[in-house]
Amino acid sequence: MADEAEKKTSTSSIIRVVTGQDSVNHQEILEILSIAVIVVHVMMVFLFHIMGVWQLSLYNIIVTAYYSYCYTIVREGKVRQGYILTFIEIVVQMVFSTLIVGWDVGFYGYVIALIPLYYYINMFLGRGSDHPFTPFLWAMITFGIFLGTYILGLHIKPVVELPHTQAVVVFVYNTFFAFQLIIWMSHFLVLGYKKSLNAMAERNASLDVAAGQDPLTKLYNRRTMEESLDEALEAAKKSGVIFSLVMGDIDFFKRINDTYGHDCGDDALVAVAEILKACVRDGDIVCRWGGEEFLLLVSGNRGVATTVAERIRSRIENNVVEFEGNKIKFTMTLGVSTYAPGYSLEALIAQADENLYYGKEHGRNQVVALKPQTIKHQA
Repeated sequence: MADEAEKKTSTSSIIRVVTGQDSVNHQEILEILSIAVIVVHVMMVFLFHIMGVWQLSLYNIIVTAYYSYCYTIVREGKVRQGYILTFIEIVVQMVFSTLIVGWDVGFYGYVIALIPLYYYINMFLGRGSDHPFTPFLWAMITFGIFLGTYILGLHIKPVVELPHTQAVVVFVYNTFFAFQLIIWMSHFLVLGYKKSLNAMAERNASLDVAAGQDPLTKLYNRRTMEESLDEALEAAKKSGVIFSLVMGDIDFFKRINDTYGHDCGDDALVAVAEILKACVRDGDIVCRWGGEEFLLLVSGNRGVATTVAERIRSRIENNVVEFEGNKIKFTMTLGVSTYAPGYSLEALIAQADENLYYGKEHGRNQVVALKPQTIKHQA
C-alpha cells in the first residue's frame, strides 16, 4: 500500500487521468474537470467582452467564481456535491444564454453532455439507495428542460442579435467544448469501471487467499494442500520429479490446553507455524492438516525431507512460548514418506502418519523415516 501511495504521489493526476491509470480517484477527476471548466469560462469572459455581450461576460465572471467554489468543496472531499453544482450551472447557463443570444449559438450542447455525468454519479458516487433507473430519470428531466428552453428560444427574441460570423464562432466554441465534456465524461466512466473491476479482482484474490488459509496460523488449509498434492503427484508421474511428505504433531498438546488454556494452545500453534515457515525452502508447502497436526510437501527425496524435518524438530525443541508469565516448552514428532512410481497420495499420507505415530510410541521428539516398502501400492 505504501508503494502504491508513493507511486500515486510521484505521478501527476492529470497524466494518470489522460493515460487511463486506475490509480486515479473520483476526487482527482472532478478537481481536473473543475479547473478545465474554470479555464473555459475565463475564455468566455474575454470572448463575450470582445463581442460586446456584457451580460454573458459578467455571467461568466460569476460562474468562474462559482466553479472556484466548486473546486474548493471538491478538495474537501465533497465530490458528489461538486457534480450536482456542475449540473445546476450548466442548466442555468443554457436557459440564460438562450435568453441573451438565442438558441442557435449552441449552449444546449453542454446539457446534452450531462447524460454520461448522470451515469457516472449513479455508478460511482451514488448512495446505496440509488436505483439503476435514476440516471435515466434525470436524463428525461434534462430533456424536458432542454425542450422547454428550445420552445422558449422560438418564441422570445434574444436580447442581443449576434452577427452571423460571431454566432458561428460561439456555436463552434460551444460545440467543441460540449464534445470534450462528452468525451471526457465517457473516459471517466471507463476509468471508474476499470478501477471497479480491479478492486473486485483484488477482493476476489483476497477471498481466495482467505479461503485457502487456516485462519489461526495463516498456513494453507487442508483443502489447499490437497490441491497442491494432486499437482505434485501429476508432475511426478509426468516428469519423475520426486517429492516427500512430512507429517508433524505437537507432543502432549492436550496437556498444554488443559494446563494453560486454549488461548495458550493457540499461541503454541502460531509459534509452530512460524517455525515451519522459517525452516522450509522456496517451493516447499506447509499446511495445518488438522488440530495440532501439520503436513509439509517437500521437494526432494527422503534424505532432503528428513533434513528439513530434523531442522524443524530442533527449532521447536529449543523454542519457548511465553503466556501470561509462563514459559512453555514443548516438542514435536515428525514422520516422513517419499513418493516412488506407483504410490498413491493416500498411501503416502498414511505412511507419513504411520511413521509419525511410530515416533510417538517410541519416545516422541524425533523424526521417523521408514523404508518405502511398507507403503501400500495403488490398485
